[in-house]
Amino acid sequence: MKTIQFKRVIQLELNEISYPVIAKMMAKNELPNFQMINRRWHYHETTSETDYDKIEPWIQWVTAHTGKQFSEHDIYRLGDAHQLKYPQIWETLSDHGIESGIIGSMNAIRGNTQGGMFFPDPWAVKNDTYPENIRSIWDLISSRVKGHATSEVSIIDMLKGLQACFSLRIPPRIYMTIAKQILLQKKDKHFKWRLAAIFDLFQADIFKCILKSTNFGYYTLFLNSVAHYQHHYWRNFDRSPFDPNINYTDIGEDHDPISFGYKIMDQIIGDIFRMVDGDKDTLVLVSSGLSQEPYVEKEAMGGMNYYRLNDHAAFAKRIGLDEGYEVFPLMSRDWQIKYKNEKRRMQALNTLSGLTIKGERLFDIKENIMGFIFIETKFYKGQTLGESILDQNGNPICLFDEVFSNTAIKSGHHRGEGNLWVSKGGFSTILQEHSFPLKELYPLTLEALGINPNADYLQTELDRITFPKLTK
Repeated sequence: MKTIQFKRVIQLELNEISYPVIAKMMAKNELPNFQMINRRWHYHETTSETDYDKIEPWIQWVTAHTGKQFSEHDIYRLGDAHQLKYPQIWETLSDHGIESGIIGSMNAIRGNTQGGMFFPDPWAVKNDTYPENIRSIWDLISSRVKGHATSEVSIIDMLKGLQACFSLRIPPRIYMTIAKQILLQKKDKHFKWRLAAIFDLFQADIFKCILKSTNFGYYTLFLNSVAHYQHHYWRNFDRSPFDPNINYTDIGEDHDPISFGYKIMDQIIGDIFRMVDGDKDTLVLVSSGLSQEPYVEKEAMGGMNYYRLNDHAAFAKRIGLDEGYEVFPLMSRDWQIKYKNEKRRMQALNTLSGLTIKGERLFDIKENIMGFIFIETKFYKGQTLGESILDQNGNPICLFDEVFSNTAIKSGHHRGEGNLWVSKGGFSTILQEHSFPLKELYPLTLEALGINPNADYLQTELDRITFPKLTK
């Protein structure tokens, strides 16, 4: 079959959106743009890992961007992308003279890319923002996301970010939307959850402005609010699988963040579709990477509570890990520290592993990157008021509720199957199958832009071989 070459590929990365939820809302005519692409485009299911601990977005999006499964790319943690041994799709395209606009793609680095635009995900350890004039916008979004539901957006951060937005000519309506949301959640904390979706709208507006003003060959837009809502608030979308006695205290009883988030995604799809409708030279991909389903395993125990440190650096200092360390907050319960030497490494491991609450270990600690320790809050039970965190000698350090906030009761967990809608099918043998591995998005993109994916793969393998020097 002859390859059709497109001048432009747009990949909308709607992290972890789940087809059963979409189908249920489409049946109520609540998602008109999803209905449109479901009817007019080509739908495929993507597959990924089978081991649950590897069905994570920071693993699977690396797979999508490199064409390598986990056993090959070996990137296991969020923030580890700087350890990549393989080129990401935008690096490969750059080698072929094609520029890219990357907005928020998860666990990604700019790498060897030339030109274009690179806007890292909010959890990035290495800030590769390019060009420099968009860094203040990234700082605004990153500070809020890393702060999760426990921090406020400062007026100074807002002004710096908005000044950069004016230079990109982002429509002023999004400023009003953010301002109204901040005033609303200051008045009633039960509305804080909405900010995640509104920041997705903000990032989508950045993307649309870039789409209008540049002529890159490849674009990505990564949005995460729906994934966040599914993990935290599924029981308010569909109560049937859950214990009716477990309720959220951080949102209103009648609030439904999942429906709200999907409607925002639907709006964004519609906006971008209208920008490219009728353009035969543009291919649009809508991908979820993976998906979610209801999580009910710990309902009988009061649910699985997610606790997040209010101030990671302050807590590290409180337990004696201040000099010789850097602290990096990550998603949800996760954070990591970077140590300077072996002495600091052993001090951190001994200190962190010895912390307990209610007779249980506070943290789960892992090492997979030299120089870094990855930390996850292991404790998940409720009723923590008045409970102390104890050190390895049993001495109290502080009250748990002084330094941690309950950010969620887990309600959704990952499935390795994802969703992919393709605006124009038939140009690739990959798309002849209903279901295919997520790693095939990489060669699919190359093929769409007229690059032989097999030749590219061969060159990548050759680059990894070290040949002996010839001697006379």
